[in-house]
Amino acid sequence: MYKLPALLVVLLLSLYPCALRAQTTNGSITGRVTDPSKATIADAKVGAVNTGTNFRYDTATNGAGEYSLANLPSGTYHIKVEKPGFKKLVRPDVTLHVEYALAIDVESPLGAAVETVVVQAGASLVNTTSAVSSMLVGSDLRGEHSAEWAQLPRV
Repeated sequence: MYKLPALLVVLLLSLYPCALRAQTTNGSITGRVTDPSKATIADAKVGAVNTGTNFRYDTATNGAGEYSLANLPSGTYHIKVEKPGFKKLVRPDVTLHVEYALAIDVESPLGAAVETVVVQAGASLVNTTSAVSSMLVGSDLRGEHSAEWAQLPRV
């Protein structure tokens, strides 16, 4: 009696793998590197350093000046862009939350590689590629809502 509906559900889910999309705790940072005239810069080294773990994730821009750093754990990063003939550019304190896809375009000024430009402020980082809403939950689940937590049923 229940075999036909169950078989139908399995068949529908196998035909639509996007319905089985798993959640992840990682995010991504993508963008484009340009010079002051807005021309794209190919083969620039782009790195993201997690300030909590000091682990570095590296990539390079493609022929269109685009880069992609995927599967980054959530945390705070320093983004570094380097290319001979351009000043080294550092964007500190980029916060990446769970499942965020940040787009950070960078304009690298001309100059010697020994000079460093540190970006202190810029456009706000907005997730423009997805309608996913997320929320960070701290390790202290009692906090200001401890009365509500106490009323939840125990499992």
